Amino acid sequence: MEEAQLHTAIGEIYARVLDPARAAIAGQVIEEALGIGSSIHFVSEANDGKMTRLLSASENFDDDARRDYADYYHARNVWFERALPQPPPIVRRGEELIDPEDFLKTEFCADWCSRVEIFHMIGCTYPLGHGLVGGSGVHRSRRQGSFSDGDKRLYALLMEHFARAVGVSMDLGLHATASTISADIVEALNLGVILVSEDRKIIQANAVAARILGLRRWLTVVGGRLRTVHYGSLGVLSWRIAAAARTGAGRGLDTGTVLRLRDIEGAVLPILISPFRNHDEAWGNDHPTAAILFHDPARQSSAPENMISAAYGLSPAEGRLARILAEGKTLIQAAAEVGVSVNTAKTQLASIFARTGFSRQVDLVRS
Repeated sequence: MEEAQLHTAIGEIYARVLDPARAAIAGQVIEEALGIGSSIHFVSEANDGKMTRLLSASENFDDDARRDYADYYHARNVWFERALPQPPPIVRRGEELIDPEDFLKTEFCADWCSRVEIFHMIGCTYPLGHGLVGGSGVHRSRRQGSFSDGDKRLYALLMEHFARAVGVSMDLGLHATASTISADIVEALNLGVILVSEDRKIIQANAVAARILGLRRWLTVVGGRLRTVHYGSLGVLSWRIAAAARTGAGRGLDTGTVLRLRDIEGAVLPILISPFRNHDEAWGNDHPTAAILFHDPARQSSAPENMISAAYGLSPAEGRLARILAEGKTLIQAAAEVGVSVNTAKTQLASIFARTGFSRQVDLVRS
């Protein structure tokens, strides 16, 4: 796939996933890139895999097939069943999860996959926070043959952006609305939301964000443009905003990032910078746009576990433990809350220290 085509496909992923009117056909972008006609994308509960929302499904899954999958066969999807226990994100081919001969013997393959004419698969899971995980699969029939390593690499790259867009969509509550994002929706969130152009010009900031900007602790506005209060962080903020905005406009590959901004006392505000496709003409949808999301520090004493995990590269389990410890609870209390043994919690804490660079629990609380 040529680079220009790849950029266009990635931009279209953000355009569709962030537009509730077109989110149901977002999977078509990945299908077209891989030259296939079958895909499914969904959200499930991380603990038991129960599907909570069907994001997108291809035309070979008619209404009856989709209903039967949701009601019965999702719980018997051996691909997803075997991928779920592995810490996300992961990308696997079907034969990496179950031997094809064994797959043929499963009820899922015999009854449902044969019905929708799929046999070969590349799939992935990705963390969404709040006890949820995203799931995806693209398929070929047995006659069409298996996927190549190149197919797997292209799928993995596209799914990085699909996962980012789904996460932003869920944070903004777009999946619960019948129209594209509007000022009213943004204002109703308990989340700080700032939409900025490629050159940091503020397009929209909701009330939570405006209050944080007014404090001039982490972020502020100068000449209508967003900037960090700590000037040493301005360069990386500018670069990441520009890269994310270009991706949302179909001119880049950047998936965004989490930056950890500090005030003069060392207090941290984690912010997510993400590509964004703006659909509201009143907000200048012709310009590359990035979304900046953060939780209101006045309403939440610690960062959510998914942002902690993203900021430090922790597993979901490590992120949960770090969040609880950051609230000042003891390791014994944290182990009980997440439902693991103290020894397991100690192992996870050692990994957290190794990845964050901290060496004491008190440092986690201060961070």
